[in-house]
Amino acid sequence: MSERPAEEPETAQQPAQPPQEQSRTLMMPVRPGVIPPSVLRADGPPPEVLRQWSDALSAAGLYAEALDVHPALERVDVIRQAELAVLAGIHTKALELLQELKAAKSDRTSRKVASLKQREVGKPASPWLELLSRVAELLAGTGDLEAVKSAIGGVGPSAGLDWIVALAAVSVGDLPMAAPLARSARAGGCRDLRMLTIAAADDARQGEHRKALDLTRQAQRIALPDEDPAALTVHVLQRCGFAEAAKALAVAGVGESHLAPAFRADWKAAATAAGAGGMALLGQQIKASARWSERRSEKRAREAETIATYDLTCRCYGSGGWIGPGRQFYLQHHLHELLPAPVAGLDARLMICRATSLTFLDLVAREITLPVPSSPPSTQFAADSEEEEPTPGMGVSLGLALPA
Repeated sequence: MSERPAEEPETAQQPAQPPQEQSRTLMMPVRPGVIPPSVLRADGPPPEVLRQWSDALSAAGLYAEALDVHPALERVDVIRQAELAVLAGIHTKALELLQELKAAKSDRTSRKVASLKQREVGKPASPWLELLSRVAELLAGTGDLEAVKSAIGGVGPSAGLDWIVALAAVSVGDLPMAAPLARSARAGGCRDLRMLTIAAADDARQGEHRKALDLTRQAQRIALPDEDPAALTVHVLQRCGFAEAAKALAVAGVGESHLAPAFRADWKAAATAAGAGGMALLGQQIKASARWSERRSEKRAREAETIATYDLTCRCYGSGGWIGPGRQFYLQHHLHELLPAPVAGLDARLMICRATSLTFLDLVAREITLPVPSSPPSTQFAADSEEEEPTPGMGVSLGLALPA
């Protein structure tokens, strides 16, 4: 079973229960009161819970799913949905939401604080929404990078700002602009693997293949089964006009012995797609296969992972979730399905650990299981915002822990 890495660096470990406590919780009898009533309402989980679920999905890089889950009752909800639509690449939806926010005529988007009114003639009332609009237009093919640059000045510096602008810059092939922003966003806590691939592409552009492969390996560790960071890094280089650098990086990845076999296989596929010659790939494969001691270590690690897949000791407490098909045995034999479809339109099921009363959202098609809260947060939801910076929801996407 592949554990979901909580955050970088890769040496970070999730807290675990002591062995004695794990054994005790595994043998605890089923208690009828553990099922949280807040998620079993006829009309679905309350908005406060759905906001937390959306934040958990976004923190895992599931932006489209987070958009589907997030409620849209207040103006700040619609702002958050617009952010998620931009991150998910659903630009038509983003522009529709941003236009609704700009008009502010609907019940849910009407401005309720005086400070949001037009301060000065010619200046936007919401700098962050202005920037989001320019980025959404650029990504949709109807805007330009100069308009994005002009809108940056009204927004305070933050990792969220760097994150959004980096996506805009790389979409038009401006890797020199996107790379430092991606690194800054990453340093600020952004866990979007696209920031890693942008930084890796920039290293490859400068001939720093080892640095590029190390960054891409971090992206490969946190990637979902349907994501391919190696191919994405090569695509970034090609899009930005560095086709030869893309080919050289992919070939180097095939022969990098410190990478896992599955990661090297991804680089081989990327190299083939980039047009690398057969003899070059064969030489790199022979180079990687010659490291017999490392190959033995890899074999032992795979055997240990296979054995761990069938371990039913309770690992729910403090878990960041699980990725891949190997999680199925634990889910089927330790967790219990609470709701087959907790949110309309979302291909997921809500599961519960009867020993710890913790709940998990299992996304079947994406092959990932995430811990999610089952009750509303203790803090009051703040509906009013100055709209000069990213919403607090962006902070969760930048790696902050969900409330217990």
